[in-house]
Amino acid sequence: MIKKVIACILLFSVLILNSYKAYAEPSLLCDAAILIDSATGTVLAGKNPDKKMYPASLTKIMTAILALEMGKMSDVIKVDDDTPHEIFGSHIALEPGEILTLKDMLYALMLPSANDAALAIAKHYAGSEKEFVRLMNEKAKELGAYSTNFVNPHGLHDPNHYTTAADLAAITRYAMKNEDFRKIVQTKRYEIQPTNKKDEVRYFTNLNRLIYNTGQNQIYIDGVYISPLYEYATGVKTGYTPEAGNTLVASAEKNGTELIAVAMNGVSLEMYQDAHYLFNFGFNEYKVETLITKNTFVKNIKIENGDSREISAITESDFSTIVKTSSPDKIESKVTINDLVLPLSKDDIVGKIEYLMDGKVIGTVNLITPTPVKSTLVEKSGGGLFLSILKFVGYIVIFALAVLFIFKIYNDIRIRINRKKRRRKYSS
Repeated sequence: MIKKVIACILLFSVLILNSYKAYAEPSLLCDAAILIDSATGTVLAGKNPDKKMYPASLTKIMTAILALEMGKMSDVIKVDDDTPHEIFGSHIALEPGEILTLKDMLYALMLPSANDAALAIAKHYAGSEKEFVRLMNEKAKELGAYSTNFVNPHGLHDPNHYTTAADLAAITRYAMKNEDFRKIVQTKRYEIQPTNKKDEVRYFTNLNRLIYNTGQNQIYIDGVYISPLYEYATGVKTGYTPEAGNTLVASAEKNGTELIAVAMNGVSLEMYQDAHYLFNFGFNEYKVETLITKNTFVKNIKIENGDSREISAITESDFSTIVKTSSPDKIESKVTINDLVLPLSKDDIVGKIEYLMDGKVIGTVNLITPTPVKSTLVEKSGGGLFLSILKFVGYIVIFALAVLFIFKIYNDIRIRINRKKRRRKYSS
């Protein structure tokens, strides 16, 4: 009887643990995936996040951010004679000599995923596709995407054109800080007005079904077929080649928490299903918590100068991080004060407060002084008393000298007056 009870308890425990794991770690369909917190870059979930993958049109995220940093939305771009004939796959039928703004080119690049727009942008801002690709790889390394190598600005297949889910998340996290980029990737529909080569208006819609879905497409989530549309979606980009499969980078924001999900090499709509599972998991299991706000008093700092003065140290900025909702990780803080040299100006950095999780620093906030602090001429070990006595004696000496000087002048005047009186007396 006892053995049966123990067996039942063990079986019940295993079922509970397995059910929790299934909820906490979503079963993903794509070959590689990752979920990160956009604010901090913290990895929340993943599947083969560092595996070498082909990005297809997710490449255009880097193309777009470089163009935005190198130019302005109002820039005029003229299509060269070769670009329309060098591109296959998705396009907006650019013609030789056609003139569009960078704004139109970027919407064409990111919504219908126009390869001809990507090449035209690259040539315009770097002079050649090769030079633009060099800049793309340079930017990737700058952002920490060390497992990425670009060969072109559009993502058409090349065996040497590759990245990872983790690298794409880092690149996208950076791109989403640009307000023009954010606006473009969450736009549902866009139109390009007639140009010098086209008489008709060109209409197109966002291919990201998390943002815009007018068809009957459905995905299977938690035992129910639903639309790929995601209520909290804010971007970003889809891609496809036979070699890369269906790829997706997506972002979503809920209650102040923004997440970025990447799903690579899926079949059909699998990348949307993975995105839903990742976002649902992230928003259920994690939340953003503000640990400290700007101008918060942290401590008084004693200045070792003999007069027992103290100055206040306050925070220079806010600091928030993402924590587990069910069982928050223990976060510790450590305050470090610099060696201070007077005088100090307002907002001078006097130290820092570090936040640590599992012994690792997850964020740092500078400590500053809210008011100026002047220097004083005091010495340590009783020097202040000695200097005060010295000053007092000095004042007495100066006063005595002044009195003597006045007395001398008075005496000289008195002698002169007496001499004049004697002369008058003898002359009379």
